[in-house]
Amino acid sequence: MTAKISVWDIWIRMGHWAVVAAIAFQWFSGEDLGLIDAHATVGILLFGWVLFRVIWGFAGPKYARFAQFAPKSVTAPFESARALVTATPEPTPGHTVIGGLGVFILLTLIALAALTGMASSDDIFFDGPLVSLLSNEWVELASRAHPRVTDLLLIVAGLHVLAIAWHQLIMKEPLLAGMWHGKKPGHGHTPGQPPANSRMVWLRGFVFLMLCLGGAYGLFGIAIGW
Repeated sequence: MTAKISVWDIWIRMGHWAVVAAIAFQWFSGEDLGLIDAHATVGILLFGWVLFRVIWGFAGPKYARFAQFAPKSVTAPFESARALVTATPEPTPGHTVIGGLGVFILLTLIALAALTGMASSDDIFFDGPLVSLLSNEWVELASRAHPRVTDLLLIVAGLHVLAIAWHQLIMKEPLLAGMWHGKKPGHGHTPGQPPANSRMVWLRGFVFLMLCLGGAYGLFGIAIGW
């Protein structure tokens, strides 16, 4: 069995589970007027997390970086999808190409759901923080788009869960354990420098995450408000 290496840093792992919980809460709270403020707050924080993940995709450790799992050729996604369908493990500690595309799609949909939510209005109980800055036409468009983007996000998230189950149960790859403790089979690859479990990565990620979450809430939740 190939030796395990440190792959996922604490911020990728915490972010993964926090986003799972946040999306579940958003789905549950979306039609509950009593939770509308909490729903809006979580949406703003999700947008802040997307900002962090984008920065971390360039400034994070080796396997958090987009360059590590972005397609290297036009055919790479098709080859990766074929490997997934045929239950052929790909020798990489990080995301596969098709898994990496899933990350890009999820980040895009989370950002769109947050932005359309912040630009939405029900004309009675709630105006998002961006409503006062936009024309009525844009607000109407965002209000119509938000539930559709949210539905699409839930569908993609569901496919993500099914893919993980396929990896775990059929391909016998420990994805869930890896996202819990951060280590996965290395397949001959190195953990990169600095390693994902290093103090430098911990401190750098903490600073970026606080700036992104605090900046998003400070701008949309306090400065503009709703």
